[in-house]
Amino acid sequence: MKHILWSIGHELKLDRIEKASGCYVYDSSGQAFLDLESGVWCTPLGHCHPEVVQAMETQARTICHTGYCYAHPVIEQASEQILDIAGFENGKSVFLCSGSEAVEFGVKALKSLSDKPMLLTLHDSFLGSYGSSGTKPETEWTLLNWEPCQNCDHTDACHPACPVFDAVDFDRISGFVFEPGSASGLVRFPPNGLIRTIAQQVKERDGHVQVNEITTGMGRSGKWFGFQHYDIQPDIVSMGKGLGNGYPVSAIAMTKEAAGRLEANRFYYSQSHQNDPLGAAVAAEVIRVMKRVTLPEQARSMGQYLKTRLEDLGEKFPVIRDIRGKGLILSISFDSRTPDDWVVRLAERLLNTHRIITAKRPGHPVIRIDPPLVITRDQIDHFLEALDQCLAEMAS
Repeated sequence: MKHILWSIGHELKLDRIEKASGCYVYDSSGQAFLDLESGVWCTPLGHCHPEVVQAMETQARTICHTGYCYAHPVIEQASEQILDIAGFENGKSVFLCSGSEAVEFGVKALKSLSDKPMLLTLHDSFLGSYGSSGTKPETEWTLLNWEPCQNCDHTDACHPACPVFDAVDFDRISGFVFEPGSASGLVRFPPNGLIRTIAQQVKERDGHVQVNEITTGMGRSGKWFGFQHYDIQPDIVSMGKGLGNGYPVSAIAMTKEAAGRLEANRFYYSQSHQNDPLGAAVAAEVIRVMKRVTLPEQARSMGQYLKTRLEDLGEKFPVIRDIRGKGLILSISFDSRTPDDWVVRLAERLLNTHRIITAKRPGHPVIRIDPPLVITRDQIDHFLEALDQCLAEMAS
C-alpha cells in the first residue's frame, strides 16, 4: 500500500483482503476473519449479500447515474421505503453518497428553516467529517455537556432549574442535532428524559430536531433507528452506512411539514451524484430484505445475548469496567487505569491468534463490537470463547 495515503486514524492490519461473504472477510491465502466491525458498521446484511448484489447488477445494466433534469423511477420507490421505516407519511427524501454529507445536508436544512443563529448538539457527538457539522464552530454551535445527567434522579423529565439547561439559550437555537447512542464511537445512550426535554424546549420555540442515524440506524440498535428508543418525533433523519450494505449511499428523510417549508424557502443543495438510481436501487433492496427477515428484531435478541454473556465475562475479569449498548451496537469499556497499549494488544491478539476483527477506539480503553446483524449464536460464542482465552492469558 505504498501509494495509498492511509489517513484514517486506525493502523492498517490486513492489506491483502480479497473477498468477503456474510460475517467473514478472506485474505489472499484463504484465511477467514470474523468481522465484528461490519466493515465500519456498514454491512448489516453481511458482506456481499446475494440479493443486494443482484439488485446492484440489475440496475447497473440499465442506468447508474442521472443528470440534473431527468430521473429514474427507482428513486421514488426507494423514497417510499425510506419514509416508511422512518414513519414520515407523505414526507420527502434525498439520496446522497456518504453519511457525513447526509448530516451536513440536514444541518443546512435546519438553518434554512429558521433565522435563529445557533444549533445544539451533545458535547460528545460525532456528526461528520466536514462542513459545519464536522467542525462545530462556537459561532454556530452550542454543545450541551450531559455528563452531570448520567446519574441524575430526574430520569423521566429534566428539572426546570437544572444548571445544564441554564447554560443553553434555547431562544437562539434553530435546531437540535441528536446522535442517539454512538457518542463518537464510545456507545453511550443519554437518558430518555434529557433528550425528550431538549426536543420539547427546541420545538416549543419553532425549532426542529434532526437525528444522525448514520451509525445507529438500519436496525443496529434493535429498532430501525436509534431515536425510536426515545419518546421524540424528529423532523429530519440522516442515514447512511448500513443503508447501502457496503455500497456508498446515504439518505435524508424529512417530514411533510419540513419538506414543505424547505420548498417554500427555495432551499438549494446540488451535487453530481444526488439521487443516483444505482444507490437508490441498493437502498431499496436492503430495506426490502431487512423487512423480510425482521432484522431489527434479530439484532435485538442477538444483542441481548451477547451483552449478557459479556457482562458474565465482566464478573470474571475485573479489568472490564462496563458493557454498554443496545441491540448489536456494543462497547467493552476497560478500567481507566488500564494502559492503552494493553487494550491494543488485546485487540491484536484477537486478530492475530483468533482471526477476529474488532474496533479499538483510538485514545480510549474501549473495544467496540458492531457485527453484521445476521451474525449467528455460534459465531458470537466463538468470539466470546476467544475473548475469554485472551483475557485469561493476559491476566496471568
